[in-house]
Amino acid sequence: MHRHTARYLEENEVDEWRKAYINYRGLKKLIKRVDEHYQRRKDNLPEPDVGAQRSRTKQLFWRGTAIFPHTNDVPNYGGTDNGIPPVSLKGTGLTLAGTHDREALQDAHHHISSPIDLAPITRDEEAGGSSLPQACASGAKPFSPDYASLPSSQVPEWVIPDRGKLSDKNVDEIIGKHFDEQERNFFLALDHEVANIVQFYEAREREAIDRLSTVVVQLGDLAEHRREYKAHEHGDQHAFPWPFPRRGYRNAPGAAEEEGQPEDLGDQRRAKAMEHVQQLKIEHLYTEDNDLANAPDLHSINYKVAKRKLRAALIENHRGLEILNNYRILNRTGFIKILKKFDKTLGVTILQPYYTQRVMNTPLVFSDVIPKMLDAVVELYASYFAHGDKKRARQALYLHSAASQDTLDKRKLDGRVAFVTGVFLGVSLCAIIEGLRAAMDPRTQELLPVWPNLLQLYGAEFIPTLFALLFGFNLIGWRSARINALFIFEWDAGNALSPLQYFQFPAFFLMLLSIFFWISFSNPTASAITATSWPLIWLVIVLVLLLNPLPIMHLSGRLWFMYSMLRVLSGGIFSRVEFRDFFLGDELNSVLYSISNLYLMGCEYNRHFSVPDTCSTTKSYWVPVLGSIPPFLRLLQCFRRYRDSDYAVRIHLLNAGKYASSILNAFFFFKYRHNGMTGVENKALWITFATINALSTSSWDLTMDWNLLRPNAKYPLLRSDLAYADIWPVYYFAMITNVMIRFVWVIFLFGGPASIPLRSFIAALLEMLRRWQWNFIRLENEHLGNADSFKIIRNLPLPYPKLSDDDDDDDDVSSMFSFHFVSKRPPKDEQQHYEETTRTN
Repeated sequence: MHRHTARYLEENEVDEWRKAYINYRGLKKLIKRVDEHYQRRKDNLPEPDVGAQRSRTKQLFWRGTAIFPHTNDVPNYGGTDNGIPPVSLKGTGLTLAGTHDREALQDAHHHISSPIDLAPITRDEEAGGSSLPQACASGAKPFSPDYASLPSSQVPEWVIPDRGKLSDKNVDEIIGKHFDEQERNFFLALDHEVANIVQFYEAREREAIDRLSTVVVQLGDLAEHRREYKAHEHGDQHAFPWPFPRRGYRNAPGAAEEEGQPEDLGDQRRAKAMEHVQQLKIEHLYTEDNDLANAPDLHSINYKVAKRKLRAALIENHRGLEILNNYRILNRTGFIKILKKFDKTLGVTILQPYYTQRVMNTPLVFSDVIPKMLDAVVELYASYFAHGDKKRARQALYLHSAASQDTLDKRKLDGRVAFVTGVFLGVSLCAIIEGLRAAMDPRTQELLPVWPNLLQLYGAEFIPTLFALLFGFNLIGWRSARINALFIFEWDAGNALSPLQYFQFPAFFLMLLSIFFWISFSNPTASAITATSWPLIWLVIVLVLLLNPLPIMHLSGRLWFMYSMLRVLSGGIFSRVEFRDFFLGDELNSVLYSISNLYLMGCEYNRHFSVPDTCSTTKSYWVPVLGSIPPFLRLLQCFRRYRDSDYAVRIHLLNAGKYASSILNAFFFFKYRHNGMTGVENKALWITFATINALSTSSWDLTMDWNLLRPNAKYPLLRSDLAYADIWPVYYFAMITNVMIRFVWVIFLFGGPASIPLRSFIAALLEMLRRWQWNFIRLENEHLGNADSFKIIRNLPLPYPKLSDDDDDDDDVSSMFSFHFVSKRPPKDEQQHYEETTRTN
C-alpha cells in the first residue's frame, strides 16, 4: 500500500517543484532504520513484566529545530555505547531540523536540504494543549523542543500514555519521554520537512496574491477601456458620462447602473464581480490602484489585444493557483501517510497528536486563501470573458489550465490512430526499398538521364520529413522523463497533441513521399505525369495541408507551428526571443541541406530538367546564401537577446560569433567546390573556418546547451541532476557522437567511390540525427533550469503599463512574474553556469 502511496505522490507532483514536496521515500527509509534501532534497544532492556510491557505501544511527536546547538563540529548521531546500530540519514536525502548532517547533505540534491529556522512557539504549560506554530518566516530565531535538552544517555520510558489522552499531551514531552536520541531523528527530519514545505507554500501564496492583484487592477482598466472603445465604435459621446477619476470608478455610486444603455448589463456584471472579489476579504489582495500617476493611456492601446492578453493572464493565474492548491493537498496527504506508516511499523499511535499539533495549525491546512482566489478567478473570468456563465468559465479555465504534462499523459489514446500510423510507416518502408532498387537499375537510369538530380531532390525532401517523424520520439522521451515540454513550448494544454496524434502527420507525409518516389523510378515513362513532377506535387500537398485554414487536422497545432515559424523568420526584430524561437532556429540549422537545395529545385523546374543538365549546386552563389539563412536568423536572435539584456550579457555575442562562423564556413566550402575542389588557398580557408565552426559548436553543445562537463558530478563529466539517470551511459554516447558529427565535413577531404552529392546527403542525414539526439538533452536542461528556479507559469505581458515604472525599457508593459523561490541551490559553479545559459540560449 505504501509503495502505491509513494508512486501516487510522485505521479501527481509538479516536476518543476519536485524538490519542494515531502520526501516520502526518504522518510520511509528512515522509519525502517528507526524501527531496527528501536527493536534492538527494546530487546537489550530488562523486562520486569514481559507480558504487559510488550503488549503496549509507544508514542511520540516532536517539535522544533536543533537537538544540538549550532557548532562547527557535527554531532555524532548514532554513536551508542551498547552496540545498537545508529539511525543514519545517509541515502535518504533528509536533513535534521536546525542542524547540518553530513550524511544527509551528500544526498541533498534529491530533495530540499537547506536548514530552515522556525519561529519560537508559545505553549500553554498549564493547559497542556497543542502549541500553535508561528509563521515560518526567514530570519526567525531557532528554538529547541523540550526533549532536545535530554541527555543522550537517558533511557526512555516504555510505559505509553493511554491512547485517549495522547492528543492532549504535548508532543515534545511524548518524544522526549519515550524515544532516545537516535529515534528522535525521525521527528527532527519530519519537522524539517514540515518547516520547508510551509515556508515554500507561504512564499508561493504571497506571490499568488500579488500576481492576482496585478491582474485584477488591469481588469478594472479593461472595463474602463471597453466603455471608451464601445463609445467610439458606436459614435455615442454620451455613453461614457464618467465624472469620477480613473482608478476610482469602480467604487463610484451608481457606476454600473446607467439605465437605457446597451452595455448596462455587462457593466453591472463586471462591477458585481469586483464586489464579489472584495467580499472574499483575501488579505493583501487589492482590486484597484488609486495612484493616478499609474493610470494608463487607453487611447494608445488596442482594446481587443488587451482583452486577449488579460484573458491569457487570468487563465495562467488559474493554472498557478490549481498547482499550488494541489501542492498543499498532496503534502498533507504525504504527512498523513508517513505517520500512518510510522504507527504501523513501530506499533504506536502518533498520527493524531503529531498531525494535530504540527500540521493542522499551518497554512497547509487552515489557510483558505487559495480556494478563495480560485473562486475569484472563476467569477472574474465569467464576468469578463463568458457573459456571466460560470459553468462555461470553469470549463474554459480547466481546459486551458490543466496541469502540464498530465493533460497528455491521461488522454485516452485511440487504437485506430496507432494502427493507421503503423500502416503509413509500413507502406513507407516498402516503397522506399522498392524505389531505391528501381533507381539503381541501369535501365531506369538510361530512361531517366536526370536521375541524379531527381534523387537529390527526393533526398532534400526526405531529411526534414524523417526529422519531423523522429521528433515524435523526442515527445515520448520527454514524457517518459517527466520533462514538461508542454510548458516549455507554451502549448495550449487543452489542444496539445499527444505523441501518437502527432505521429500521424509526418507518417502520412512520409508515406506520400515514399509512394511518389517509387512511382518516379519504377516506370518513369508509363505515367501521364512525368517522373520529375512528383517531388513538386508532394511539396504542394504538404503546404496546402499545413496552411489549410479549415478546423480540421488539429488546426490549433498547425497555427502554433506557423506562428512560431513566422517568429523565427523575423529574427527577433519585432518581438522578444523566446525558447521556442531559438529552438526552432537551431532545428532549421540542421536541415541546411534541404534549404540550400531549394535552388536546385527552382532551377530544374524552371528549365524543365533539360538534358544536358545545366543546374548544379556548385555553380550558383544562391546555394550558400540559402544555406546561410538559418544561422543568420539565429545571429539576429542573439543580437536581440543581447539588446534585451541591456547590453550586459556579452555571452550572447559569443553565441552570435558561433553562427557567424557557420555562415563563413558555408561560403568558403562553396568557393572550394566552385573552383573544382582544387587550390591550396581555398582549401586552407575552408578547413580553417570548418574547424573553428566545429570546435565552437561542439563545445557550446556540451557546456551551454547541455550543461555537461560539470566538476564534482556523480558521473564524471556530466552534471548533478540527470533526468535520464536510469540510462546515464547514453550521455557519454551522445557527447562522443555529437562531437564526431560536428566534424563530419572531413569526409570531403578524402577520395573514394562515393560521389560528392552522396557524401553531402550522408553528412546531412547524420547532422539531422545529431540534432534529434541534441533535442533530448537540450530540453532536459531547460526543464532542470525551470525546476531549479521553481518556475511553473509563464511570464505574460500585460496590456496596461504603469507609466511611473521605468523598470521595463524594452516593452514598456507590466508582466506577471513567475514562481521563483530557491530554497536549495545547486553547486556554485553549476548555478553560475545555469544563469549564463538561461540568458544565452
